[in-house]
Amino acid sequence: MLGLEERLKELANRAAKAVQDKNQLTAKESIKRTMTRSLESSLIRYKEVETEVKQVDQILAALHEEVVEAQKNREKMLAERNGIYRSCKEMKMKLDALGKEWAVYEATARVGEEEEKSVEAEWGRIKDFISSINGKI
Repeated sequence: MLGLEERLKELANRAAKAVQDKNQLTAKESIKRTMTRSLESSLIRYKEVETEVKQVDQILAALHEEVVEAQKNREKMLAERNGIYRSCKEMKMKLDALGKEWAVYEATARVGEEEEKSVEAEWGRIKDFISSINGKI
């Protein structure tokens, strides 16, 4: 009976670990989706700002008397573009790092799923055993 109790505790621990591993993968998937959307959005904005910078350069050439004001706008947009570029580069590095770890997360989740199935099967056998003992008592 003591062995059975220890076995039940072990099963509970294994089941908790399996669920934890699956939850961790789910959380990482959410983070990956969020980072991917953010990166895509930033890249779109980066291209938009880059186009705007080109338009401002044309205005500067055509309207020499407004050079000072147009130059200020250009500098602001370039600063924003550079900030976006750095942000994109950083997000890309994080996304790449997450991608490198992705196989480990998937493997851990698969092992967790298999462990969960194993625990369920073993739990069923233990319940059957307990039922058979109750019938004999």
